[in-house]
Amino acid sequence: MYSVFIGLAFGCKPTKLSNPCDVKSKDYFYGTLIRFVTEDRSPSCYPSFDFQNLWGVFKPTPPSIITSVNAMTSYNDQIIVGGSFQFVGPSTGGAVYLETATGKVLPHRYCPYLKVVGGTQTAISDGSGGFYIGGSFFWVQGEERYGLAHILPGCQLDRNFNVPKDISREVRALLLMGDSLYVGGLFPTWSDSNQKFLVRLNRYTGAIDNSFNANVDPAASGVFDLETDGQALYVCGDFTSIGGGAQRGIAKLSFHSGSLFSSFSPIITSGTCLDLYYGTDANGSPNFFVGGDFLATYNYAFSIFPDGTLTTWNPGPNGQVNSIQQYNNTIYLGGQFTLVGVSAAANFASVNNGTGGIITANYNVNGNVASLGVLEDTLYLSGSFTSIKSVGRNYMAALSLPSESVNAFNPNFDGSISNPGSDFVPAGNGVVFVTTSIRSTVNVLPRSNFAVFDEVTGAPIEGTPYFDYPIKALHRIDNRLFVGGSFTNVAGQPRNAFAILDFPHYQLSPINTVLSGSPEIRTITSDESQIYVGGTSLANVNGQVRNGAFALSLSDLSVSGWNPNLNGSGENFLVVNDLVFLGGLYTGINGDGVTTSYQAVDKLTGTKRNIPSTTNFPNSGVYAQAVAGSRIFLGGQFTTIGSVGTFNNIAVYNLANQSYEQPNPVYGDGIVNHIAAYSDGNVLIGGSFTGLNGATENYSFGVFNSNTNTVSPWISGFNDVVYTSMYKNGKYYLGGAFSNALKRSNGGLVRSSLNE
Repeated sequence: MYSVFIGLAFGCKPTKLSNPCDVKSKDYFYGTLIRFVTEDRSPSCYPSFDFQNLWGVFKPTPPSIITSVNAMTSYNDQIIVGGSFQFVGPSTGGAVYLETATGKVLPHRYCPYLKVVGGTQTAISDGSGGFYIGGSFFWVQGEERYGLAHILPGCQLDRNFNVPKDISREVRALLLMGDSLYVGGLFPTWSDSNQKFLVRLNRYTGAIDNSFNANVDPAASGVFDLETDGQALYVCGDFTSIGGGAQRGIAKLSFHSGSLFSSFSPIITSGTCLDLYYGTDANGSPNFFVGGDFLATYNYAFSIFPDGTLTTWNPGPNGQVNSIQQYNNTIYLGGQFTLVGVSAAANFASVNNGTGGIITANYNVNGNVASLGVLEDTLYLSGSFTSIKSVGRNYMAALSLPSESVNAFNPNFDGSISNPGSDFVPAGNGVVFVTTSIRSTVNVLPRSNFAVFDEVTGAPIEGTPYFDYPIKALHRIDNRLFVGGSFTNVAGQPRNAFAILDFPHYQLSPINTVLSGSPEIRTITSDESQIYVGGTSLANVNGQVRNGAFALSLSDLSVSGWNPNLNGSGENFLVVNDLVFLGGLYTGINGDGVTTSYQAVDKLTGTKRNIPSTTNFPNSGVYAQAVAGSRIFLGGQFTTIGSVGTFNNIAVYNLANQSYEQPNPVYGDGIVNHIAAYSDGNVLIGGSFTGLNGATENYSFGVFNSNTNTVSPWISGFNDVVYTSMYKNGKYYLGGAFSNALKRSNGGLVRSSLNE
């Protein structure tokens, strides 16, 4: 890629830079171009470029496992995150451009990630260097697109092609013919038309053409594949009538009207057609190979001529066939079977295109195969496997043909790829365009609950320690990083819920603060002399009794005398002057059995102070707090604060007059997990709410300005909880359990200006 830019700029020999800092000179232009291509960060008179593409955090399937960034801090030019995750990877979305030689994603600065929000089930070439993509998505590169989009050459969304909004639409199949784009899938309606499961659109605008009506069975499950021999449209799916006649699973329709060719009547007695492949038989005659979970004359796989005549090809798999591809005289089958004919063949096999007899039965694929794609002399596979032919490949691989050796293509996805699987489309110049139905990253690297990202590139650094269980709190003091969570082991050494890492290499400190039992540390903060730590199930620290909270002396990291003795959990601590405000879910401080969930204590002893109140306390947990000027914003799960009044999950305590503000300037309709205040007056609020101050656009995250007492109208596009934030070098960093943010695919971590 570098050589392309250098060649364009200089030809064969670089131009001598005679006046490199004159902005009007060619030398300045060439120097700027070199700086861009080489990602030069050194001090220079040339302009700087923001190359950052912040990676995200991920976990493998099942998706029920929560993936999240729970805590964040920084060190020099590094972003440090802790949470619940097993991988880090670029947040690409489910459609990516990969180098065929390696499986590496094309760099974002050369080919902007599509960042599709939602599943991308299928793709086809537009014949001009771009692609049509279909699926169950909602956003592409930050623009609303519902299940169908056109990607132009240069990795950019076509803003002239758009289809009506429909959040239930799922596109499974695409076919381009002339100026028409045929679209099949799972959609009982298309906009205001009466057409179902199969429509024809204008390829340039996305407008529906109502002169075509396939009349797909209204009780159908959908259309899953489309093919053509150039004369007619062949439809594969789950239906019992189509084109005005009775037909099950597979049909031949007129391109012009959508009417059925009744003479074409291959018999599927039950089940679903999942895949059609237009190929040739052993004599070179055109035919269609059909796969699925159906029962027919030949179960799960058969072939037919374009007139509907059944051929003698009968491989005889004993289970579902998801995908079929052809290479010369070899037919490849991928699916969920254990036998092909009488031969043991797990999920993937090759057969001849004459009778269907087995060629190779054992490729040692240790999981299901969802999709196959033959492009020139390469066979691509995706599925739930992690090795093929004894070579490790996580969920996607490629075989060189005809040798069938596993080549170097290794995208390394974070989890399995299941039906409807993937599409593989050539993108030219050693690039393949790949879709995945539920994956939103690629080229992942293992990181267990802790990762450090380079601030300039956004990519992870190497050599950081692993934590065996999630991290909930991070706090940096000079050259030490204090870490809290539910872990029991760090880099192979025992550490129970609390650990110290030493900068600059993130080495585990030999200092071990021993917590007994099974605690979880949830908050860490400090002042000039002590580190304050809170959590749940905490009862003993270095042999000393400490319930819910403890402190270490900064001078020697010994357990100090600070002991508020919480009857419950410490969730969030805030130091203000000579006080520590203790947010949590507890029912007593200093053994009083009265104080609940929020109160200030002396920062030297932990003795309860009568602030904010002696009698009025939140009726449930306080999980977050931050100070903005003379006001403390606190959030959690409470709905009242004693007799003061109603406070829906957020309250503001005024330090100047020592009272809660009424009327309450900001409130949420769900749990608040994070509050952070910044010098620009912005108070960032994250949680499991759907709105702030009644505005439901603030799903999971909102910005309240403490200077103007107003909630920003900005719609952030988060789909789940924000747990942490940080401001660095003019940008906000946000972390949480979200997979979508700023109307783009972002795996639990995003950088923002709060106005995108």
